[in-house]
Amino acid sequence: MVSGTLSKSAGPGAQLVSGHWYRVASLKPRLREGLVLHPQRARGRLWCVVEDRINGRYHRIDAAAWRLVRLFDGESSVERIWQRLSAQAGERLPSQDDLLALMSQLHALDLLDPGTVPDLAEQHERDRQQSRRQWRQRWLNPMALRFPLLDPDRWLRPLVEKLRPVLGRGGMLAWLAWVLPALALAGLHWREITQNFGEQLLAFDNLLLLALLFPLVKVLHELGHAVACKLHGGEVHDAGVMLLLFLPVPYVEASSSWTFPDKQARILVGAAGVLVELAIAALAFYLWLLLEPGIARALAYDVAVLASLTTLLFNGNPLLRYDGYYVASDALEIPNLAPRAAQYWRYLVEHFVLRREHAVSPAHAPGEAGWFLAYAPLSFAYRLVVSFSIAAFVATQYFAIGAALAMCSLATGVGLPLWKVLGWLQRIVLKREAGAGPQRTVAAGVVVLLLGLVLLPLPYRSQGEGVLSLPADGELRAGQGGFVETLAVQPGERVDAGTLIARLRDPALERELTVQLAREAAAQARFDAALADQPARVGQFRTELEHEQAASQHQRAHVKRLEVHARSAGRLWLEAGSDLPGRWLREGQTFGSVVDDTPPHVRVIVDPADADVIRRLSTAVQVRLPFDVDRVWTAHVVQAVPAAGTELPSAALGRQGGGAVPTDPRDEQGRKALLSHFEYELDLPADFPYRLVGSRVSVRFVHPDEPLGPRLWRLARRQFLGFFKT
Repeated sequence: MVSGTLSKSAGPGAQLVSGHWYRVASLKPRLREGLVLHPQRARGRLWCVVEDRINGRYHRIDAAAWRLVRLFDGESSVERIWQRLSAQAGERLPSQDDLLALMSQLHALDLLDPGTVPDLAEQHERDRQQSRRQWRQRWLNPMALRFPLLDPDRWLRPLVEKLRPVLGRGGMLAWLAWVLPALALAGLHWREITQNFGEQLLAFDNLLLLALLFPLVKVLHELGHAVACKLHGGEVHDAGVMLLLFLPVPYVEASSSWTFPDKQARILVGAAGVLVELAIAALAFYLWLLLEPGIARALAYDVAVLASLTTLLFNGNPLLRYDGYYVASDALEIPNLAPRAAQYWRYLVEHFVLRREHAVSPAHAPGEAGWFLAYAPLSFAYRLVVSFSIAAFVATQYFAIGAALAMCSLATGVGLPLWKVLGWLQRIVLKREAGAGPQRTVAAGVVVLLLGLVLLPLPYRSQGEGVLSLPADGELRAGQGGFVETLAVQPGERVDAGTLIARLRDPALERELTVQLAREAAAQARFDAALADQPARVGQFRTELEHEQAASQHQRAHVKRLEVHARSAGRLWLEAGSDLPGRWLREGQTFGSVVDDTPPHVRVIVDPADADVIRRLSTAVQVRLPFDVDRVWTAHVVQAVPAAGTELPSAALGRQGGGAVPTDPRDEQGRKALLSHFEYELDLPADFPYRLVGSRVSVRFVHPDEPLGPRLWRLARRQFLGFFKT
């Protein structure tokens, strides 16, 4: 559908009178025969749909253009029409150039007879161009070839009359009662539905099955459009087959619904196909739940996926220009939503960036600007996400096909729009018109800025979060779980390596040792008795005694680990200070450290995406403390863990300990991260004054300056390789 607009007024500083007016002032234009005007209202504004019944095309014009079009009666000259507009419009009078531009557009669309002697050569050329254009549309797009087959209007009439009693409000309630339970049950069986989704859907034999099912589902989809259109008085005279990506897909031409004055009727026609497919999906899902595994259940699964997933992602989504888009346009009462949203963004650039005084906003009614502002970027982003997601999904099973789809998506979704934007800016830069100097300067600046972001070196940094820690021999850990019974040394005192720091007590462990010692004593007694009375059984009792002695030795080792000794010399520091006695310590839990005069280390974790850059490009490492952010300490890497892991160096880095790293809620110690990371150990300078072991620090790895281009390439490559696990 084409939109024609006429400026509301000439605007300040604009030329009201055209230098070419004398060429057309005496013409008596009229609308070409076969055109029907259908007025519609949207957001309080009047629009008009022009139906070209000869060529089967539809055009939408706004109220200003419609007021002008109604004056083209073949009897009034252009000069007379201008005078009548002058009397009616007052200050809102459009310029003569605007009027000529609209007449030229209508003439180019073959809607206007200019009122001159027909130029047979021109008419022949226009007919030839129209035929060539239709031929190109039909044959030069191998992804969407159309083949009209029949006129279904005659047999649709009796069908609609039979279905009319069930297509009202009661039918909609029945549809809800049918589809909503399926939606609820799908949530309950979601894991079963999505298990091995890609493997079973993209298996070669299943693809053949999908290719057979898809046209059948779409027949019912298109039939829904046709019935809804006919139900509200429309006409459906064209139905056939379209080769969509070389796959035969049925279609019906229900464009006559665009002329309906009632927006509810237009919405219903646009949504009919989606409603039919969702009902089919619900039926297939119910069958899938009831059937036993086999070919019938596989068929039901495929139909449910085809009729639901493809409908919601494509046909029913307003961000793509399919059924959902036209439903949204009518529901929001914003005709031509997508092209006007693009025009609005172009207007913003021209008006606010390029400072073009005559830029005209396509937003006329209240609320339209907000929708235009949001729709264009959301639609662009969604198209990219869907295109690349499909390519990635296909590539998991058929890599070459998926890679080809990704390249096509990149070219059409990113390359082509970027090329158009740069071409538009170039045309402004090269434009020769009065007062265009500042505009060319700004446009050139925008081009330079875009190129600069891609080519100019920019600061490059990687961030990580770490914790101050001591070497492993400086930490005090409980070798065995138990209650702290006594402290042999008080916090702050100096100790030597091997000094007893604390003694823990575990009553259960002590009871187990007592029982085990009794079993050892009993085994010893049986062995001694056998030496005197049963020489033949001495070997048996010796084996039993050795077993009990080993168990006792193992139990004594557990009890021995209840004593914690310093492994290095230094000053004692305890997390709980003198309040430690009486507390329970888990096995392996750190409760203090022996601090010497050397500064602590930093154990920092980084995202795996940054590990390779840090390894290859890092030139400096900077450390900041949370309570002294103005001071930067220079560190250097002394050790890197060669593989990614999920164990955090300290619970302080996890969310349970106040950090930012998500941790596994099942881990009581709070040291198991949900995502993998790389770990580095950093040395701090000798004059580092703080000994706050366990404190979090912020770490920055500094790299050479680099443009955004190589960074974006690495990001895309990493995501690509990560997705395919290569």
